[in-house]
Amino acid sequence: MISLKVITKNPTLKVISLILAVILWLFVKSTSEGEVGLQVPLEFYRCPANLIVTQVSEEAIQVRIMGPLTQVERFSTKEGKARIDLSNARTGTNTFAISADNFVIPKTLKITQISPSTIKVELDSVMGKVVRVKALVKGEPAPGYRVTRIVVSPPTIKLQGARSDVAELKEVSTEEIDISGLRETLKAEVPLRIADLRLKEEVKGMVKVIVVVQEE
Repeated sequence: MISLKVITKNPTLKVISLILAVILWLFVKSTSEGEVGLQVPLEFYRCPANLIVTQVSEEAIQVRIMGPLTQVERFSTKEGKARIDLSNARTGTNTFAISADNFVIPKTLKITQISPSTIKVELDSVMGKVVRVKALVKGEPAPGYRVTRIVVSPPTIKLQGARSDVAELKEVSTEEIDISGLRETLKAEVPLRIADLRLKEEVKGMVKVIVVVQEE
């Protein structure tokens, strides 16, 4: 068994030894090389106002980064992005080469591998259109009651989105409004079903709906 005297003997020397060990460990770590693999999401910028991205061949880029271990570890905890400049993009399929220039990383780090090396981006022209908003109602009021009127506010909505989505669109509907067993007028704010539309500009996704119910 180690005696207490051995543990407490020369405490100053032991503290100095510990400090030197920590300094040595930090030095070795700072000068050691490390490598890490990351999945980096895409970020598009400078997209022309009259175009919108409708499809991308890849959602993220696989990269391997090498450099001082401390820097590699620090960078791997951040959310990096592969930035794609769309200023020269055109309607249809556009192919972009992916290189180290698409990533913002410290000068002490080096990208050793990029996969895939190219991506395809589909763009469509932007079209504006005003469409009707339809309240989607399900169920029936209580026996002896009937729906006399349904009011939607606003009754129309302006969309700015991909021409392929908007051109033939006549109306958008709300989420379902259940009026089963209803005995009085219902007033509610209801979300629109527009999640599948590729829109250039965000629109207010809620409308006010009044379902007027009266006795027969």
